[in-house]
Amino acid sequence: MARLQILELPSEPDSDAEGAYRTPFALILDQVAEEDAQTLRSMATRGDLNAFARACGARAIGVFEYTVDVG
Repeated sequence: MARLQILELPSEPDSDAEGAYRTPFALILDQVAEEDAQTLRSMATRGDLNAFARACGARAIGVFEYTVDVG
C-alpha cells in the first residue's frame, strides 16, 4: 500500500509577515504499485499531479514505486 509523506524543505522568509519564516514542503508518495504508478505518470504528463500539490500548498510531489525515507 502506498504511503504519503511530507518532506520539509529549507525555511525561507515569509513575505507576508516581517521577521517570520515559512517552511515549504513537498509531498512524497512511495511504495506505489506498478499499475498505480502508470496512472500517476499519466496524470503527471497532463500536469494534474502538480496542480494537486499546489492545491495542498506543496511545492512539488514525488511518486516512487520503491521505499523512500524522508525522515
